[in-house]
Amino acid sequence: MLNKDNYQIPPVEMAVTVVSMLLAIGILTLPRTLADTLETGDGWLSVLLSGATVMGIVFLIVRLQKFFPGQSLLQFIGESGVGKWIAKILALLFFLYFIILLAFEARVLTIIVRMYLLDRTPPEITLGIILLTSAYAVSKGVQGIVHLNIMFAPFIIIVYFTLIVFNVGNMDVTELLPVLPLGIMPVLASVPETIHSYLGIELLFFWLAYMKATDLKVLPLNIGIMFVTLVYFLILIVTYSVLSVDGVKSIVFPVVGLAKEVEIVEGLIERFEPLMIVIWIIAIFTTMAIVHLLAVQTIKKEFVKKKGIIIPATITLIAYYIAFAPNSIEEVYMLGGYVSNAGLTVICLSLLVGYLSVWLKKKKQSSPQQSKGLAK
Repeated sequence: MLNKDNYQIPPVEMAVTVVSMLLAIGILTLPRTLADTLETGDGWLSVLLSGATVMGIVFLIVRLQKFFPGQSLLQFIGESGVGKWIAKILALLFFLYFIILLAFEARVLTIIVRMYLLDRTPPEITLGIILLTSAYAVSKGVQGIVHLNIMFAPFIIIVYFTLIVFNVGNMDVTELLPVLPLGIMPVLASVPETIHSYLGIELLFFWLAYMKATDLKVLPLNIGIMFVTLVYFLILIVTYSVLSVDGVKSIVFPVVGLAKEVEIVEGLIERFEPLMIVIWIIAIFTTMAIVHLLAVQTIKKEFVKKKGIIIPATITLIAYYIAFAPNSIEEVYMLGGYVSNAGLTVICLSLLVGYLSVWLKKKKQSSPQQSKGLAK
C-alpha cells in the first residue's frame, strides 16, 4: 500500500516530475505557435530566453518555499485572519485553472487520437476513458503519480531524441537563415507566448510541501528546466530545418508531421508516428493525472474536507463537459491560449501574494521585539 501521508519527494524525483509535466502538449504545438508569431526561424532564440526566464521563476518559488517548509503556499497564506480569505480566492483561481487545463488536455488528446489512430471511435468514448483512467491514477495519491512519471519518463525522452536524431539527415539549416532578419524586438515580444509551453511549474506551489527542508534546492529543478529547454530547442531547430517555417504554419501538429519523415534503418520501422503518438499519449496522461490530482487536493484542503470518490468523480464529470465546449480545432487553440494566460497570471499572483505574506509576517514578528527594546 502506498504511503500517502508520510511520503517525501526526493529532489531528483521532483525534477523528473516537473520535466514530465512540461513535455506534453506544448512540444507538439510550439513550432507552429512560434512560426505564426515570428514568421522567421528565430523561435529557438525565444526558447532560450524563455528557458532562462522560467529558471528565474523556479528560483523565486523555491526561495519562497524555504520560508514555510512542509506547508503549501495556500496553507502558509491562510494562517492569518485576512490571509484565510486570500488563500480561498487563490485556491478558487487555481482550481478553475486546473479543471479547465485538464479539460483542454483531454480534448487535444482526443483530437490527436481521432486524427492519427482511431478515426472511427467516437471522441466521447476516447475522452471518457482517458478521464476515468486519470481519475483512477489520482486515487494513488502523490507518491503513485510521481512514481508513474519516473516509470514513463525514460520512454518519452528516448522517443523524442529518436525523432531528433533520425531527422538530422533531412535537415536543411538554410531554413533557419538569416538570423534576426526583423531584429531582436519580435523575439523578445514572443517570450511570453513561449513561456506558455513551460506551464506546469505551478505544481511546485503545492508539491514542494512534500520535500524535506534540506532538499529544497534550486539546482535539481533548474537542471530539469534546462533539459526541457534543450528538448524544445532541438525540436524547433529540426522541425524548421526539415519542414520549413512556412510549411510548419500549415500543419496542425508539426512534430507529428516531423515523425512521418523518420525512417529507421532502411524501413525497419516504416511508420514512426504511431509509436510517437502512443508515447505522447502516455506523456499527456501523466500530465493530466498531475493536474487532476492538484484540482482534487485544492478542493479537499481548502473547501470540502471530504474523503471518498465523490470529489474526483465530480471533477471528472465537469472536465468532460468543458472539454466539449469548443466546437472546432481553432476554438480548442483559443481555449488553450486562455488557459495559458490564466496559468501565467496565477503563478505571478501567487508569487506576489507569497512574498508579501512573508514580508508582513516578518514585520509582525519584529514589531514586538522593537517595542520591548524601546521599553527598556
